[in-house]
Amino acid sequence: MASISHSKSLQDLLSEALPKDVPFTFYHYSTPPTKSTPLFSAPPHHKSERTYRESHFLAVSIVRKSQSPSEVPEELLILAIEVLIYTTENLTTIFISKADSTGYIAELSLPRAQAGSPLKSICGIFVSWLARERRREGKKLVISLFARAQDQYLFPASVENPNKHVLDDRGLIKWWCKVLDPLIREHKVEEDAKNLTERLAQSKNGKENVKSLKSEYTAKGYLVIPGFDAYDTLRYTPLPSSSGPRRWVASHPLLKIAPHPGAPPRCLVPHFPDDPKSRFLDELDEELPDARTEEMSQLGGTPSRSNGQWKSVKTLDQFWEMMAFRQECSSGRITGFIWVVITPPQPSIPEEDESEEPSQTQTVNDSQDSPAIHQSPARSKASPRKPRRRKVNTSHGPIPIILPKIKSSVSNMSGVSTGSGGTATKLPPEVTPYYKWPSTSRGTLLLSSTAYDRAHEIITQQNFATHTAAARSTKRWKDEVALLGGGDDWSWTIVGQKEGTPSATPGYTDAAAPMAIIGARKKRKPENGKEAESNETTSTAANVLGGGLVRKKAKVDETGSNVPTPEPASKVNTLGTGLVRKKTKA
Repeated sequence: MASISHSKSLQDLLSEALPKDVPFTFYHYSTPPTKSTPLFSAPPHHKSERTYRESHFLAVSIVRKSQSPSEVPEELLILAIEVLIYTTENLTTIFISKADSTGYIAELSLPRAQAGSPLKSICGIFVSWLARERRREGKKLVISLFARAQDQYLFPASVENPNKHVLDDRGLIKWWCKVLDPLIREHKVEEDAKNLTERLAQSKNGKENVKSLKSEYTAKGYLVIPGFDAYDTLRYTPLPSSSGPRRWVASHPLLKIAPHPGAPPRCLVPHFPDDPKSRFLDELDEELPDARTEEMSQLGGTPSRSNGQWKSVKTLDQFWEMMAFRQECSSGRITGFIWVVITPPQPSIPEEDESEEPSQTQTVNDSQDSPAIHQSPARSKASPRKPRRRKVNTSHGPIPIILPKIKSSVSNMSGVSTGSGGTATKLPPEVTPYYKWPSTSRGTLLLSSTAYDRAHEIITQQNFATHTAAARSTKRWKDEVALLGGGDDWSWTIVGQKEGTPSATPGYTDAAAPMAIIGARKKRKPENGKEAESNETTSTAANVLGGGLVRKKAKVDETGSNVPTPEPASKVNTLGTGLVRKKTKA
């Protein structure tokens, strides 16, 4: 990424974006990459891609200000976000699973201009940091999420807190687009696809410009709201700059990120957990023949007797049209599906696999014509293959003794921790052809998949309705996760450095903005306890109202207080002589 330095850590990035002199405590735990079910279903007669999954959970808390010197400060959780990372040989997908707040950030009494910015900054920086750390050379990276408004996702009973601001469905879609928009603007603009004639003309006229553009990463945002047309969808995306093009489009990138773009629609839509698209995919798969077979019991399989086509939905456009009638998208609320695609620069030379194919083909052809096959010196010096194990005769004779295989690594990593806790015998490698797992981007605690699920259950079984319950739930969750990870102190505190815009009134938070009245005439102040004399009219023909219709100004005594005017004896209003219209004589 262009604007984010590779030397900056997550702590430094957060410190620069949070309000000045305000401490925040962070809790971060994750899992190592483990084999997972593939995101995309394989086409018929194809194997599904080997997929690895990594889970991250980041929670943020503050210390409530003590009301009295004898009161013990209480720690309250204010935000939590869960991110899942799926990696294959050619694609990295960052899926934002859940994000929720408790509303107790109001205890900090931040100015109104900064009250909502810390949560947005934390979510945006955390996702951008993961995208930077997990970016692989020559591989596309996709950030995906679906925005659906709910009262609470991760903090039970937090909706009962009156300070929690719950966004509606339209506001939530706009909020997430604003969170991811800075990540898009850190990269170059992705050019639209051009036809062959335009590409040939561009290559002849400006080869240097084309090479310079292809040597940098590009990014583009995508938004789909089922049931909305392109014009209405773009109203929820951030506006482009005055001189730059629009960085968001009302479309989807599924054809660009799918491993087999020409496959049936069921092979183009990713299968995320707790996703409306995934539930619709499962229902449509019931239309396939042999849907109950073993090949379909695991995600990513296709029945051998099926061509992978559904009976009701034939194209991706029909899939999104049918999504508009789903319960998640048609129950009076809207759901937004958001993607950010970061495309790597195109290589100037062909890859090694492509360059090796002609030589391998030529070697095979030459070997078929020649009477004898000569081994290369490099192959002859290679280590000999291990002898195959003899097949054990079990039909007759004595029963042979078969020794059990001993695993060289430990699969249960619940005691793994980067802190002072327990350690594991062996960890997965940091870099493989299928994923990148640098040590600088792991959580403070490293949990197994089972321990991670247990930690998720603990936080969803707490109560965050009141201050007392939220403080007790925060402490219990923190202690339970520390036991699972084997680390006593696994938090880190950051003090913000960002200076906010000073407000005119100290402590000004929820007051209404002052309204300026243009063209109003100010009332002249009384002098010596008497009102100023009004200007006399120069025209004698002017109509004069009677005494009953004239509203006198309130008198002011010497102390400056208003003196009540006595009511007239007669309450009947009479017109003056100048306003009476006489009846004409016949």
